[in-house]
Amino acid sequence: DRRAFCPAPAFIMAGSGDEAPRRLCPANSDTPNKWVALASSCYMCLVAGGIMYGWPSLLLLLQSEDQFAELCPTGKGPCGAQEALYHWIWTVSSSVCLASSLVTGLLLDALGPRVAATVCTAGVLLGCALIALHESSSFNVLLPGMILISGFGPGVQNACVHTSNLFSRRSTASSMIIGAFNLSYAIFLLIELMARMLDTPRRTLMLSYCVVVAAALVPAMLIMPDKPFSGKKKSSATETLLAREQSSPGMQSSPQAAAATLAVGRTRKTVLMTVLLSEAPLHHQVLSSPFIALLIWTTVAMFWMNFYIGTVASRMGHGGSVEIVGEHLRNEYIELFNLISPAGVLFLPVIGHIFDRVSFSLGLLVTTGMGLLFAILLLFPARWTLVCAWVAYTIFRNCAFASLFSALTHYLGFQNLGVLVGLTLLVSGAVSMCQPLIIKLIALDLNGMYTYVNYAQLGSMLCLLFFPAWAFLREKRMKHAESTDSITIAVST
Repeated sequence: DRRAFCPAPAFIMAGSGDEAPRRLCPANSDTPNKWVALASSCYMCLVAGGIMYGWPSLLLLLQSEDQFAELCPTGKGPCGAQEALYHWIWTVSSSVCLASSLVTGLLLDALGPRVAATVCTAGVLLGCALIALHESSSFNVLLPGMILISGFGPGVQNACVHTSNLFSRRSTASSMIIGAFNLSYAIFLLIELMARMLDTPRRTLMLSYCVVVAAALVPAMLIMPDKPFSGKKKSSATETLLAREQSSPGMQSSPQAAAATLAVGRTRKTVLMTVLLSEAPLHHQVLSSPFIALLIWTTVAMFWMNFYIGTVASRMGHGGSVEIVGEHLRNEYIELFNLISPAGVLFLPVIGHIFDRVSFSLGLLVTTGMGLLFAILLLFPARWTLVCAWVAYTIFRNCAFASLFSALTHYLGFQNLGVLVGLTLLVSGAVSMCQPLIIKLIALDLNGMYTYVNYAQLGSMLCLLFFPAWAFLREKRMKHAESTDSITIAVST
């Protein structure tokens, strides 16, 4: 229903007949409304999507206020106990961020993008309000606030990514939405800079930002559709015709006919149906090789991405990289990292073009290659390699999210996208809960050094090369066989 992407007030002003809606939402060529939907999606993702990933900047702001300094023996931070608590808050928040995608995905699939976007934006709004009001000594609500923005932020992106299906270059449009999500990493950086340069209290800045987030509720309620927009529509008449063609003796099946073939089993009362993998039932998609390969790839990639965000401050503070950067430059380098992190969105049009126009496996190879380069650069202790590692990191992180959504829609379509994203990130979040164990190992047995951890990261990133290799071989096999990505399922009669 294209009218779902028109703002609701336009229908009220135009009347209830069919003539006016057709003028507002013409069914031909590119209409302004799909661009309005894309712009609205980008705005919602920018202000309410991934702001939790600006945690290092928020950490600097909280430490400058001596939040949780009462945990330190001298009453002044930073100290080990304070940093341990901050890392625990980040670990819980990042794990909730990944695991909550299953809940928000179910909400998206059950009630549609409009309800999902509205509920998730409201959750982020409440979280921002709690962070604004937080005081460690009197009103300690930092953890609930971080959980809210971490849990509901990705749900905003999941509810908006369906907009990309309005465009022929779907991966490029999806990359723009994901790019807006990743740009939101800089929100806390801007707030921290304003607090320091303008000497404005955190409470004032965060409450002002709540107004910006509240404004995102307007497109969430008025622009988002009630049902996800689908680029492919099933035709029962076509399926029946193709089924008859397949059942005719001596008839050679075409790739299109193979996607809708019906064959009645002789020994059991079942119907064997060959369908596109993108139209298969959920449990068949979950057990398919594309989903399993993507699940493994995403889990490993997300673990190291979130682990680095949570430890970047301690790596340049007490131990770790202190001999590289120095305590006196710690804050400046953390701000530099926060400034570089959102810049990876500049690479998203490139990766989107590769996915759309060149080769899907090549896009996966470029993404994995940037993660591998990031791991390699961490092994060389120098300031310039550290900055180069951050550049590789931000490109890897931005492309990894784009690869996740592009791979799911490429192999498995849109019909179960919310649940599939949720399951993928739920597993990633569960694995990410192992981060405190690694931190404790570093603190107790490795004298605060990350060298062995960096080698482990390099080894696991090398293993991730299996995914683009698998995708390349799959492309070659399907191109050689001139077949579609289909699966045969049994349906009881």
